Amino acid sequence: MSPRADRRDARATSPEVDALLHDREHPFGPAIAAIRAELLAVPGVVESVKWKAPNYALADDFATMHLRRDNAVQLILHTGASPKPGHPPIVLDPLPRFARWADRNRAVLTCAEPALSGTALEEWRSVITRWVAQLD
Repeated sequence: MSPRADRRDARATSPEVDALLHDREHPFGPAIAAIRAELLAVPGVVESVKWKAPNYALADDFATMHLRRDNAVQLILHTGASPKPGHPPIVLDPLPRFARWADRNRAVLTCAEPALSGTALEEWRSVITRWVAQLD
């Protein structure tokens, strides 16, 4: 087992997110599980349901999954529940092909494949890690 897997296993999942995902039965379940594991691997992260979706927070919210579409999973990366005009710009250079800027300091990552593995998973991990490193 890799050290990253050990860190994921050490993080407790939220029962309310477990229930939400069970009830939703999204066709991209494996991709959702991989993204969730990467978010839960962030030291100090807290998982909850907010806006009827899986949400992840450190000092403030920073990531929310969008599960409404059956043909994709999106992860919205942000700097909190409300915009923070004073927050320094977050840099994701280069911006991966599966990401787009939605606003200042708000990015949308889109997974259009039912599962994430290999290089794709590494790219997602890199974006999440770089985002978290730039939060206040």
